[in-house]
Amino acid sequence: MSGITRINAVTGYGRIASGKKINRAADNAAGMAIANRLRANANATNVATRNTREGINVTKIADGGYDSIMERLQGIRELAVKAMNGTNSDDDRRIIQDEIDQQMAGISEAAKNTVYNETKLLDGSLATMEIASNPTGRGSEIKLTNASLDAIGIAGFNVTSGNFDLDAIDRAIEKVSSDRSKLGASANGLAARERSNQVAYENMTAAQSRIEDLDMAKASTDLKRDETIQKVQLAMFKRQREQEAMITKIM
Repeated sequence: MSGITRINAVTGYGRIASGKKINRAADNAAGMAIANRLRANANATNVATRNTREGINVTKIADGGYDSIMERLQGIRELAVKAMNGTNSDDDRRIIQDEIDQQMAGISEAAKNTVYNETKLLDGSLATMEIASNPTGRGSEIKLTNASLDAIGIAGFNVTSGNFDLDAIDRAIEKVSSDRSKLGASANGLAARERSNQVAYENMTAAQSRIEDLDMAKASTDLKRDETIQKVQLAMFKRQREQEAMITKIM
């Protein structure tokens, strides 16, 4: 019986059992090396995709903080315009100021308590958050700003005297709008990176599969062929031994 045929059959059983056409370096050393590199890169890309999604979550939370601040700034502006009306008494303006103070307290609260995983996002303690959004460990940045009352320029804003700077509120609104737009650009960049990573991961895993995965239909056909050859060889070997025994007996 041919040793090659026997080895082919054993190898075929192993491949069908594992579903892989490369189970050891001897099967295809170059193919195994390429597949291992593809697997490593695919795994790193998958991690980078998860990192990118976390970065997107950061931008969503920060944007929610900006939204709260913007809503309160709009409220302060409305109250300030109301306070400018000459029909208001001093008591009226003090009541309006109480409402403004509540809105400003809400801005301070949002700036202080907009947090992701214990990291404050809008209080000025962090200017840039690095996101490892590609397989090399580098990638993207999220620009974060200080949205405190001092930073946006309305700390101590007061309408009780009737002499106040409404433009200060407009400048604060403009600053928060600009900062929010930059955050949106970061979010869009991360979303694009996520899509790019997903495509790269799919391509790498598909390439790895083409190298490693077994064509089960072809492998089954090849195995049946090798089994048939084995049976024929065994039968021929047995017949040869029987003939040799008969010749020996006659002699």
